[in-house]
Amino acid sequence: MPENNRFDVDRAITDDAERKKEKGAQKQEILFAEYLKRVQEDPKIAQNAHARVLETVLGFSVEDIPEAERWLGVEKRYSLIASKLFGIEKPTEEIMRYLEAGAEGLPIGKQILLIVGPTASGKSTFVNILKHALEHYHERPVFMIKGCPLYEEPLHLLPRHLRDEFFEKTSIRIRGDLCPHCRYRLMEEYKGEWARVPIETFTFSIQGTRGIGSFEPSDEKSSDVSELVGRENIAISSRKGTDHPLAYSLSGELEKANRGIFEGRELIKADEKLLWVLISAAEEGEIKVQGSTLPHISVDVLMIGHTNLTEYRKFAARQENEALHDRMYVVTFPYLLRVKDEVALYRKLIRSENDFSDLRKCHVAPGTLEMAAIFAVLSRLLDSQMGVDALTKLKLYNGDKALTEIQNKEKMPVDLRALIEEGQASSDISKREGMFGISPRDVLAALNTSLVAQKGKNGCLTPLRAIRAIREIFEHRMGYTPEEIERFRTLLSAGEGGSVMTEYHDFAVRTVSRAFLHAYDDLKRDLFGRYINEIEFYRETKRKFVRGQTHDIRRDELTGKPKEPDTKLMRSVEEQIPIVESEAEAFRGEILEFKAGTPNFSYDTYPPLAQAIDKKLLHDSRSVLTLVLDPNRPRGDEEKKRVGDLFNALKMREHCEVCARELVEKASEFLRE
Repeated sequence: MPENNRFDVDRAITDDAERKKEKGAQKQEILFAEYLKRVQEDPKIAQNAHARVLETVLGFSVEDIPEAERWLGVEKRYSLIASKLFGIEKPTEEIMRYLEAGAEGLPIGKQILLIVGPTASGKSTFVNILKHALEHYHERPVFMIKGCPLYEEPLHLLPRHLRDEFFEKTSIRIRGDLCPHCRYRLMEEYKGEWARVPIETFTFSIQGTRGIGSFEPSDEKSSDVSELVGRENIAISSRKGTDHPLAYSLSGELEKANRGIFEGRELIKADEKLLWVLISAAEEGEIKVQGSTLPHISVDVLMIGHTNLTEYRKFAARQENEALHDRMYVVTFPYLLRVKDEVALYRKLIRSENDFSDLRKCHVAPGTLEMAAIFAVLSRLLDSQMGVDALTKLKLYNGDKALTEIQNKEKMPVDLRALIEEGQASSDISKREGMFGISPRDVLAALNTSLVAQKGKNGCLTPLRAIRAIREIFEHRMGYTPEEIERFRTLLSAGEGGSVMTEYHDFAVRTVSRAFLHAYDDLKRDLFGRYINEIEFYRETKRKFVRGQTHDIRRDELTGKPKEPDTKLMRSVEEQIPIVESEAEAFRGEILEFKAGTPNFSYDTYPPLAQAIDKKLLHDSRSVLTLVLDPNRPRGDEEKKRVGDLFNALKMREHCEVCARELVEKASEFLRE
């Protein structure tokens, strides 16, 4: 093995020792009296769990979303979340508002945050992002009473009779009281002298269960409240009795999570008695160790539960749970509804997760992930009553076309906001767009299955292979009804309006046409120049007060009569933008104004017009392209050169030989239809 590919054991040992030494040097130990002084200088040292998690998120960059990219009206993007999850700006914003309320001690923050969504929509990933970020919290030191099993807030040491004065002087309100263990030590070890109790810093840890805990309910018979609040310590209770302050071990998940995050996985599956323990911890900041003589124990926890849609619907439908419903703050986590977000998710999973390692080893053809994402998003959309078909809605959501380009059956521009609101209007959240449809993991599982079938062949995942694999995956997956599977296959079917194959048809012809025109850049620039010349000539003929000299006017070489502007050429370009005929004259004038104010005006300086030129040439070239690609037509040297140029252009666009050949064959077939 080459030396630079070896794991350097000695270096790793040295680096790890240095890291531990550095972390040890950062640990602080002070007396409570000193802690009180520090808190007055920086009150955020004593902030609650909600505020600390909020500060953690805000510690990463927060950016304004450009207006053209905004989704569901959200204006901010939080980089901590956006770097790992895509298209969830709306639920992220709602959770940030919840954290802000909790940081201020408002009622909403005292409810359990319940994240609800279909499987694989990013619920647990979101919570994991917060937990891992909290592990690396470094904005300011976090102190605890030394030796406390709850990592307790040191301010609990301040006697109650001094707290009102402390609040008046500092505006810091102390919530909660000492745990039985710390009270016992205060009286036994320090003889009630609270000022000299040692305080130390601690760091949050998932594996160390310091300030981060989790709970997943099992069946009702085996679920035990002690998992949340701790249990009897037999070694002490058998010797000193059950009324001894140390007779119960404060080792439940709520106590482990104190000062940080408690995660409840599939939370609402828990028995009702367990849910009330969690409600009490969130709402009152207190827990009771069942069966003990201990008083209520103060905890400061950000309580986050998550559950799938099926369990949520069962829980919400039970009227006897009304009191529990009232104490939960629900945030929905739907599947993604924009193709670009879905593609970004696929790329992230392919790059970072071992489950999809086969996808990293082969060539994924351009358009493959896009076709898979189009299917996934289509499966999550409702039929619109606004005269907009599914593919049009998908493109509007994705921002692919200007709003004025897409019209409903009445030929009126579609109101995107109204379209989105229509999709989210149902009072049943399971019937809203994004809360049903295909899971992204099922799509990627299909793609991986396709690659496994190709091992030893050519290792290229093409759009058509992806579509076939997705069609077959439903034979191996559970959780979809026969009606859903039939709908999914219809969305994938060739010849069906609004299907993935409809979009693949356009993709293949468009991609091959553009590659065909790649070698003819001079045609684009020539047409651009001709268009500009024609609109200048047109403008000259329409002037009423200031005209050029007679010799500036074009004349027919034979008759000598003035020529008319080539209206057909001008309109053929303008229709691609699109500009209706009634607006054409104003548009031409604005182009000439832009030209006059733009140095080095050319094809490259005005993209809307350049795109219109491209569209016209694509339209005009299809008849020629059909002849060039016709396999039954003999090819001369010129046709062979054009085909060679076409394949070279496709390779420049990241196609390999396999996917380029498939794409050209399908485009040829579509063009002959």
